[in-house]
Amino acid sequence: MRPLMLLAGLLLAACQTLPPPAMLPALQLAPAAFGANLQLAQRLTVTEAPDDPGGAVTERQLDTLLQVDASQLQLAGLALGQRVLTLRWDGRDLAVQRHPMLPAAVDPARVLRDIALVFAPLPALQAALPDGWTLDEARNERTLRQAGEPRLTVRYLDGRARVEIDNRAERYQLRIESRPLE
Repeated sequence: MRPLMLLAGLLLAACQTLPPPAMLPALQLAPAAFGANLQLAQRLTVTEAPDDPGGAVTERQLDTLLQVDASQLQLAGLALGQRVLTLRWDGRDLAVQRHPMLPAAVDPARVLRDIALVFAPLPALQAALPDGWTLDEARNERTLRQAGEPRLTVRYLDGRARVEIDNRAERYQLRIESRPLE
């Protein structure tokens, strides 16, 4: 009995010393770092992995209007023709308006990070990464790594008109279909 208690104690101690799950860096780049103006209408489709292995995968869609110029990034999210999210980022302050029915999982910092990973130039992103993180680009793919381990991959399927993000660290996939605003 005593060896079992000792083993259980060691296992509990080991669990307590495990590092927390990897979260991705914020990457809140100033709008000027994007190096180009963007005016896009987008359809976002988010697929989230269930918390438990037998759970259901959830998929949600959101239409957005994204505008980036040297002074500001603006995003308006629309669901069923109603504005559910507005973000304004000037490189210092983030102003957010959200509909009460918008899921809490829609995190403004995560939205800014994903926009930067898709649309910002690679050198600007690499300069903003904290120690231990790298971002490389090969062919039509960017991979964000922590200590060499892939945490997030951006795949460009049709230039930047169709993009997929596979976020292993936060357990979701995001498909972005963009077209220029007219």
